[in-house]
Amino acid sequence: MAKLLALLVILGLSALISGERIVNCYWGTWSNYRSGDGKFDVSNIDANLCTHLSYSFFGINNNGDIQTLDSWLDYDLGFIRQAVDLKHQNPHLKVLAVVGGWNEGSAKYSDMAGDWNKRQNFINSALSLLRNNGFDGLDLDWEYPNQRGGKWEDRSNFVTLLRELKEAFAPYGYELGIAVGAGEATAATSYEIANIAQHVNFINVMTYDFAMASDGQTGFNAPQWAIENAINYWLSQGAPADKLVLGVGSYGRTFQLSDPSQNWPGAPCRGVGGAGMYTGDGGYLGYNEICQNNWHTVFDENNAAPYAFSGDQWVSYDNVLSVQWKMDFALRMNLAGAMMWSIETDDFRGHCGESYPLLKTINRKLRW
Repeated sequence: MAKLLALLVILGLSALISGERIVNCYWGTWSNYRSGDGKFDVSNIDANLCTHLSYSFFGINNNGDIQTLDSWLDYDLGFIRQAVDLKHQNPHLKVLAVVGGWNEGSAKYSDMAGDWNKRQNFINSALSLLRNNGFDGLDLDWEYPNQRGGKWEDRSNFVTLLRELKEAFAPYGYELGIAVGAGEATAATSYEIANIAQHVNFINVMTYDFAMASDGQTGFNAPQWAIENAINYWLSQGAPADKLVLGVGSYGRTFQLSDPSQNWPGAPCRGVGGAGMYTGDGGYLGYNEICQNNWHTVFDENNAAPYAFSGDQWVSYDNVLSVQWKMDFALRMNLAGAMMWSIETDDFRGHCGESYPLLKTINRKLRW
């Protein structure tokens, strides 16, 4: 009887673990090259804050084979091995290899998906990458089918590619995820949503970047209404709620105001804001930079999002309160969980309070 009770307890715990909501932590490994307190490596990762760690990025060559984009970092410095070793800290952690990303473009992926031989090269090289390095699965981040040099056939070819990957992964128990454009305009152009959903374990919906300086005016990076519209569109097109992972950006989009006295949402801008002390790119600031700026900050209730400004600089981003709103929505909709792009721009050193305030907010809502 005691053995039976022990077995039931173990099975119960396993069920809880397997049914746990996803907290997918994307990690841009190039943050190792940032200076000062912006430098981020494996030692800065708290493995217990993630159910999945998405190691970003790998690319492909013209034959469809997956290739490293930084062999010195991946292998000479041993970042892949160190990332996989985080499973010693959290035995339930899944470490995924992420292939693609914005900088990889779309044309090579379009060619690969539409060519049987190149698809097989991709699939076989994926199996080798996962098996040889101890990864638990693959996250395919093609930005985007039928866009940026792609073609209409990408939509159906993407379904074929995912189906073949799923079949190849099945004997090994590898997970298969994808990262997708969120809004209806992008999603309707790029995806046969109901069909791709059949072949993946989860779908990371990139619910951010809804406003950019190229719009000519300030706007919110991830307003609540926009993420709700995006998720509702994916659901309406046949994506199961329990496969949708809500994206949270740990960064803000920045704008240079045309007139510093006009500093409200929708005010005219003349271009991107200045580069941050860590990230170093115009138009973009990490939350770890924003929280130290001491700019004038406003929380916009209509958009459930903050913005901040100083002089002619303006930024829209997420903070603890807006992330709470997003997680409440994810819970109401019974979504699979949340992902963060990306953990190295959260306040991981705790300069503005506790370490990882945004990632911990996600965990407090979804897991703790």
